[in-house]
Amino acid sequence: MSKQNVLRSAAFLTLSGIIAKTVDFLFRAYYSKQLGSEGMGILSLVFSFHGLILTFATGGFGVAVSKTLSSLYAKKDYASINKTMNCAIFSVILLSFGAISSVLLFSENIATSFLKESRAAKSIVCLSPSILFMSISYCIKGYFYASRKVLIPASSEFLEQAVKITSTTFLLKHLLPLGVPHGCEAVFLGISLGEFSSCLYLSLFYAKFRHKPESVTSQTAVFSPLMKIALPAMTSSLMGSFLRMNESVFIVSALKKSGLSHTAALKSYGSLYGMVMPLIIFPLTLLSSCLTLLVPEISRADGMKSRLRLKTLISRIMRFAALSGFLVCTLFIIFSKELSSLVYSAPELSSSIKTIAALSPVMFIDSVCCGILGGLGKQTKLLVFSLTDNIFRLTSIFILVPHFGEKALFFTVIFSNLLTVSLTLSAVIKSTKTHFELSGWFLKHLAAAFFTLCISAIFLPFFLTQTPLEIVFAMIFTTLLYILICSLFSKNLRSDITWLFGRMFSEN
Repeated sequence: MSKQNVLRSAAFLTLSGIIAKTVDFLFRAYYSKQLGSEGMGILSLVFSFHGLILTFATGGFGVAVSKTLSSLYAKKDYASINKTMNCAIFSVILLSFGAISSVLLFSENIATSFLKESRAAKSIVCLSPSILFMSISYCIKGYFYASRKVLIPASSEFLEQAVKITSTTFLLKHLLPLGVPHGCEAVFLGISLGEFSSCLYLSLFYAKFRHKPESVTSQTAVFSPLMKIALPAMTSSLMGSFLRMNESVFIVSALKKSGLSHTAALKSYGSLYGMVMPLIIFPLTLLSSCLTLLVPEISRADGMKSRLRLKTLISRIMRFAALSGFLVCTLFIIFSKELSSLVYSAPELSSSIKTIAALSPVMFIDSVCCGILGGLGKQTKLLVFSLTDNIFRLTSIFILVPHFGEKALFFTVIFSNLLTVSLTLSAVIKSTKTHFELSGWFLKHLAAAFFTLCISAIFLPFFLTQTPLEIVFAMIFTTLLYILICSLFSKNLRSDITWLFGRMFSEN
């Protein structure tokens, strides 16, 4: 396949991922309104446990399949490709059945002893079938990514979303009147049905495009190469998932120790981690999808030992991240009340959104730093940074939250992000010998955000921002104003944006 076709495939995959994430976020906003902060607290607890079990069941085989098969395709060793897929699928099925059986047998104990929320038991059971479907899907997606058939895994996401939304909407209508825990069960059943449809869809296409069995069986050992990639990936992911699950449980427990009732603690946790954080992080996920296309460019510049080219590339990416981060920060601060009412029907979340939104530039820069370090092959450093951050958050929650309550949670989120960005940014600067541009990466965009806030405070009161359409137009006006002010401060803004999009979606 030509380089141009590879780039087009990557661009299509990125675009489809952005659309799927947008649809998923909008649907999450829908059922967040239905379940409220208490329901989102239960959902977040169950998702944290599900992430741990899913990591064990997939065993890192999704990543391993894609990487192993890419090398086998280069050799046109189709017999070994079939053998690798058989080995990977059999392994994840075996692991998944073990995980699902354990969940079904011990769901009550898991909910009571680990999650400290007895009402989550049935939700865990409802979500458990998705472990098998997702594990198989990861392997088959890895196969299609390696064979450059990206349309199939991309389209499977749209099918999954359609089935999930339809089934969840139907189930919520009938189960939510029975109580919030039953509403959570409806969401998890819908997710499992969506994953089943995607897995079936992918399996049918895999059966169609699978290479015909060779008359001569492969003599190449495939299990060992798979495990060399899968085991480190699974180990690091398991550690992260385990710490995240404990963090979720610790938060609710610590809030109860601060004097809140169990319901109030669950609502507080659900509001911050189930509603506010997903809203703030949503634009970041879209940017990350775009910037993944630049990771090969970073790897290529590093492999060519072209330090000047690498420094120029990194500086431009950082400026774009700062531009995006301060824009998101500005929009969320100005429209916090409108967005909290529109998305969640919960205007009381406005102050929390403003507080966390101030971290948007930090989050954006940290995200692109992680992408750059990944492109430079610094995965070990990223793992160390992630574990350091997890340990800091757990320690902070354990010590501070029982004494200072919800305020300590915001402190933890703020300083956790400052810690990670200091680690990742310093690692990028040290690894690439790039100079930190205080003005270009920070001050100019901060000034543009400040002037946008001031001008908006003067003129926006003259606009109605009550209907969704009026809010959208007001946000577009604010965005254009911010970009205009940025262009006055930064002479190379237009060339940076043109260059970045050119690199992401063209061959030259």
